[in-house]
Amino acid sequence: MYIFGIDIGGTSVKIGMFEDTFDLLDQWEIPTHPENLFEEVADDIKAHLKKKEISFAQVFGYGIGIPGMVKSGIAISCVNLGWQNVDVKKEFSKALGYDARVYVFNDANIAAFGEASYLNSKWDSVIFITLGTGVGGGIIFHHEIVEGANGLGGEIGHICIDDTYHFTCGCGKTGCLETVASATGMIRLAQHYKDKLSSRLNFNSKLAAKDIIDAAKEEDPLASHVFDEACQALAKAMANLSVIINPDAFIIGGGVSNAGVFLLERIQKHYLNLCLEQAKHTKINLAVLKNNAGIYGACAYLINKKHEVENNGKC
Repeated sequence: MYIFGIDIGGTSVKIGMFEDTFDLLDQWEIPTHPENLFEEVADDIKAHLKKKEISFAQVFGYGIGIPGMVKSGIAISCVNLGWQNVDVKKEFSKALGYDARVYVFNDANIAAFGEASYLNSKWDSVIFITLGTGVGGGIIFHHEIVEGANGLGGEIGHICIDDTYHFTCGCGKTGCLETVASATGMIRLAQHYKDKLSSRLNFNSKLAAKDIIDAAKEEDPLASHVFDEACQALAKAMANLSVIINPDAFIIGGGVSNAGVFLLERIQKHYLNLCLEQAKHTKINLAVLKNNAGIYGACAYLINKKHEVENNGKC
């Protein structure tokens, strides 16, 4: 049977058509038009199925990731799309023209499921952390996505971790992990230290996190200090999470993860100094699926649901 993974972004929608063996058959994108998004995605999928001579009966289901808070298939809040309490399953099934099997997820949560499934399907619990403009994430606990009471589960970037700088977060609070550990956080830290530590960084042009990381690799004093503080803050959050979830692994993704082994080694060093002895076995991996994590995650989740249907008739 076939499975569709759909990752809705602010500018484009990624669509992946999979076999239920986790094999990606086709992948494409269409522009995001929030006003008639369900119809456009459904029409595109129907056209693709017709071209391939595949019927709806051969499709097990559809997994949809959205950039917002989700609880039980309802998009509680999705600012980028202008959605508030939208029943995505109902609306997408209506656009398809039949009562389809549809699962809806927060995009970071389903990306977490994708990375975890791809790296090691035997992992029971995994924490995925994305380091970009902000810090996002997703938590997989006993092979299920942690949504929380109202969709706030997995918002790792808003763990209160900083009591030194008091930078204001986009959420309106201060002390959030993402104010110091994200790409934006590193830039804020660099600005904070520019008159306190020597540096070859050019503060007269637009500074990027990559500039800081590249300078840290060359042992620039300011850049090295900033990079180390960001990694230490992240490791502190991970050590805290390790005694709550006790995951098999942490997976680090997002644009900052392009720093690769340099980032991984620094995080690992701080994590091992901060975590309990029993948590030192926890693996720390770099994400591998990158922008495809969402569609792979949707496929992996639906494969699990398909096995449940086959084993006990429940969906």
